[in-house]
Amino acid sequence: MSLKKQTLSGIFWTFTETFVLRGLSFIASVILARLLGPTEFGLVGMISVFIALGNSFVDSGLSASLIRTKNADNEDYATVFYLNLALSLVVYGIFYLTAPLIAAFFEQELLELIVRVYCLTFIISAFSAVQLALLNKRMKFKQVMKCKVPGTILGVVVGIGMGYSGFGVWSIVGMFMITQLGTSLMLWLTSSWSPGWVFSRKKLKYHYNFGYKLMLSGFIDTFYKNVYKLIIGKFFAVQELGYYERAHSFNYQAVTMFTSIISKVSYPLLSKIQDQKERIAIVYRQLIQFSFFVIAPIMLGAAALAKPLFLMILGDQWLPAVPLFQILCLSGMFYPVHAFNINVLKVYGRSDLFLKLELIKKAIITLSILIGFQFGIYGLVWSSVFTSLISLMVNTHYSSRMIQYTTLQQLGDISLTLVKAGLMGGVMWGITLVLHNNSQLLQLVLAGAAGVLFYFLLNYALRSPQLFFALDLIKKKN
Repeated sequence: MSLKKQTLSGIFWTFTETFVLRGLSFIASVILARLLGPTEFGLVGMISVFIALGNSFVDSGLSASLIRTKNADNEDYATVFYLNLALSLVVYGIFYLTAPLIAAFFEQELLELIVRVYCLTFIISAFSAVQLALLNKRMKFKQVMKCKVPGTILGVVVGIGMGYSGFGVWSIVGMFMITQLGTSLMLWLTSSWSPGWVFSRKKLKYHYNFGYKLMLSGFIDTFYKNVYKLIIGKFFAVQELGYYERAHSFNYQAVTMFTSIISKVSYPLLSKIQDQKERIAIVYRQLIQFSFFVIAPIMLGAAALAKPLFLMILGDQWLPAVPLFQILCLSGMFYPVHAFNINVLKVYGRSDLFLKLELIKKAIITLSILIGFQFGIYGLVWSSVFTSLISLMVNTHYSSRMIQYTTLQQLGDISLTLVKAGLMGGVMWGITLVLHNNSQLLQLVLAGAAGVLFYFLLNYALRSPQLFFALDLIKKKN
């Protein structure tokens, strides 16, 4: 299969996987949000930063190292497997022992047991990390989907069942744990690879020398992505964290759905052509333009429809989450551009520069958080918009040295799309204002349809290459 066909196939199957998985998770979260409430989601939000940090340590950038290594053999895979497993046991032990301290920090006694149970997912995921990396490396995204969907379905069923049975916050914990367990089992059962009794110190040194810088970078990035939950959970009411957690979760689902698709496909793709500087610059530019073409209208459209969307899906009790969600949509809109610029550094093995970049960005974020905190929860959330823009400048500055695609060029390539998406969002928002006395469903259907049609016709009239690329992709899969 040619590289182009691999890419198109990868995009299609990764999109299908992401759409199904995120769709199921979204449905489950909506049902659980109605069964539970802000307090239960606030409790899970409190420990999410620790879960994310633990996952960063367990992987340690090793999966990325396997994917970029052109001639990886069984010694590479087996060594990484045992290293991942060892790290997962160490990290779980740390969190098991520190669980009482985490509970005391948030003044929530129940968190001690939640942390000790939830963190078992570190060990579960470590068992299948290499199998997943192998499938991604070989761009077998259809197989990845087949492995993840059954576990997600099972997790959703168990979580909703527990919610209806009155298990409270344990419904959320159970859903995530069963999902991870099911996925790991499927990856093991369907994989043609098994580790064997092989371990190489040379391979360990090679992969860890690359990976640990990504791990430290990922650790820093993960901490700061979740620091808002940490601060809100500590200094504000647990219900406030619940509102933020739902707003962030809805925003994150929308932002990462498409970005993860393109990023997952683009990393092995760009790794294959890393020696072709001119070609990689062309491919990368196309990816940036297409991803922003999709994510910008999604984010601005979601912000415009936020109020009727939250009222219809979650109910009146979650209405305070609406303005938080709208602000987060503005910061999340640029996430794909961030992700792709980071991928460039990983492709060329510049994990050292990756780490340096993260330290610079986080110094800026720390300052903005300190200022934003003075203005309450809204000040904190608005600070994320500011830091997203500044971080974008930093990311593009460093990646441009690798592929000769400057910050100004990147901003220029997305500026027209931003204007078009803004106009679309304005149309949708205006319709919701006119129809504010009508049902939320009618507002969503009419405003959503009008916005999509407006965006399509505007891009068609301007002969947008991104639109015709999308149409070509659809045609090839039909």
